[in-house]
Amino acid sequence: MMMSKSFEDGLPQSFFDVASEVYKNDPNWIPENIDGIKQQFSPHNAYFNDGLANVFVKEGVARLAGFFNPNVLIEGEQVAYFGFWETHHELPVNQALFSKFERWAASCGATSVYGPINFNTFQSNRLRVDSFHTAPFIDEPYNPDYYPELLHALGYQSKYDYVTALNTSVDTLVDQISSPFKAVKSSIPEAFSFEHLTGDVWMENLKQLYPLVDAIFQENFAYTKISWESFKLACGDRFAKKLCPKTSVIVWDKDRNIAGFFITYPDYSSLVNQSTDDPESIQNVSYQKHYSQLKQPRLLLAKTCGVAPKYRSYKLFPLMSMQLTLWAKGLYEHIASAMVRDDNVSMSFYKSLEAGGNQDFVTRRYRLFSKALSVNEVPNE
Repeated sequence: MMMSKSFEDGLPQSFFDVASEVYKNDPNWIPENIDGIKQQFSPHNAYFNDGLANVFVKEGVARLAGFFNPNVLIEGEQVAYFGFWETHHELPVNQALFSKFERWAASCGATSVYGPINFNTFQSNRLRVDSFHTAPFIDEPYNPDYYPELLHALGYQSKYDYVTALNTSVDTLVDQISSPFKAVKSSIPEAFSFEHLTGDVWMENLKQLYPLVDAIFQENFAYTKISWESFKLACGDRFAKKLCPKTSVIVWDKDRNIAGFFITYPDYSSLVNQSTDDPESIQNVSYQKHYSQLKQPRLLLAKTCGVAPKYRSYKLFPLMSMQLTLWAKGLYEHIASAMVRDDNVSMSFYKSLEAGGNQDFVTRRYRLFSKALSVNEVPNE
């Protein structure tokens, strides 16, 4: 077993072969970005300035990665994460892999483990727990239906649940929110300016956004601040190119400081999954090049919303939600509020729409799992 601050020799090919085998007959699977994953495990990833990772593979059957950063505490405890988990329906193999991972985590000092989380919550995390045969949108957890069953058998319990609320009629939704939008907007100070968030605007303000993102999301569960270099890599040019410049929202205060933002982008999955004859790499998708290639019904993902802490009492979240929906009319047929924790206050907006009679919502659910490590756990030497 290998404990490493990085993987100088790269990941073994068997690591990637597992996922290809698990999903080889699934047309909905979006192939892994192998080069991107290799980069994440390379010495160039700032994660390895402090963090450790370990990889466990049963060739052709299952794989698992473990992550430990001594600077990350959750509920006052040192923790480890498991991620990049892919497997056939083989409980004994997973018992062996997870046992090795948990002993390694305990040897690092962790008393609890959480997952799936790939390095940190800026990256892919959570597990789908229903709608297993529904094609995933981009950046959505996707896995076979037996994954939750295996985790429960391995002693993992639910930590938090998340939900995507997908609305199948943008036109009906626009009709429902038009009047409330005008009423709520008239109640806030005129100093706020709601504008389109384009890729260029995002990149021009990336340095202002870096500390703002930290201030907005630092209280989220398992949030870990990342370096400026890592932020540029995760949220830089490639990220900016895929966002929808016609529906993403940025709100400025009277001094032209960012009061809030709502990032949206089209679901490009039909262009990148295995059902496509000549799939595009997920890393290369862009609104400018690929919006015109989307098949109807086109789905808009309302992905990430943030409001500066000092403006959280100004109803900017529902206003941005309604604004992007109004802008989506004629551009998209479906719209989804993607992967919100089910106890998040923002869910009240979706629930109010349902209470108002909207019957066009379809939900998908996800889960983050946890397990306390035994005090008698013996490190694997």
